[in-house]
Amino acid sequence: MYKLFIGFRKLDEFPTIQETKKYAQYSEEAGVFSLIGDNYSDSWYKSKNQ
Repeated sequence: MYKLFIGFRKLDEFPTIQETKKYAQYSEEAGVFSLIGDNYSDSWYKSKNQ
């Protein structure tokens, strides 16, 4: 499972990286997203204009 955060707030858990990135892309949220899983971590910034 992969856990998605924006800042320090946990948004949700997802079974795949692709599902997590898709959720973040289409969400209304803006800021620094962090994705954490077993032996995996990624973070990126999404502005309100995207």
